[in-house]
Amino acid sequence: LTRTERSRGTVYELMFKDDGPQDFAQLVLFRPFGPLMKVKSDSVNTASIIINIIVPLSGRVYAFRQFVNNFREVSIQQDGQVHLTVVYFGRDQIDQVKAVLDQITRETRFRGFTLIQMNEEFSRGRGLDVGARAWRQRQNVLLFFCDVDVHFTADFLTSCRLNAEAGKKVYYPVLFSQYNPSIIYSNHTLLPSIKQQLVIKKENGFWRDFGFGMTCQYRSDFINVGNIGTDFHGLLTC
Repeated sequence: LTRTERSRGTVYELMFKDDGPQDFAQLVLFRPFGPLMKVKSDSVNTASIIINIIVPLSGRVYAFRQFVNNFREVSIQQDGQVHLTVVYFGRDQIDQVKAVLDQITRETRFRGFTLIQMNEEFSRGRGLDVGARAWRQRQNVLLFFCDVDVHFTADFLTSCRLNAEAGKKVYYPVLFSQYNPSIIYSNHTLLPSIKQQLVIKKENGFWRDFGFGMTCQYRSDFINVGNIGTDFHGLLTC
């Protein structure tokens, strides 16, 4: 990461993989309008950082099933340090949402789910606020505000941990927003596999560098600053 302060110089934040799977080395350099200066060099261990993924939802059970399949593969089987909070608006199809979560619990023995039912009209910002405040454990948890049609990877969860810092930094990733698959692959008899659809190229979508609805930030910062939320959808790989 780089940023330039016009009156002082440029700051470089470099992150390197260390020996362990969840160990990283962080190096911060500052180049004033002169020679390069070393600011700090730290070791970062992400093993104990739990991410609470918050998903506001109303209906869209098919999309939720796809999301949970991605969650199982990435968050449960690969990462393991996650919690999922679903804030569901209305009563229609909520039994199907419960059935999806119950099935994952039986198959994986993973119990890090919270389902909150709201008898209100859908509001993404309201859902994020309720989901963030529902955390009752003592530690200051890292929040990932996510939409149901977002596909993310284990590497992204690592980036979420490395780029958010309580009281100092909030992480706003840039998403790759895909065009409707039924339009992109209209000349195909069958849609390609999900893995094939996730290839990033200009024919498939565009980088949504103007949105700030997806974010990784600590609960304390969210509570202190105030709730924020916008609507957009995409693919997270970094």
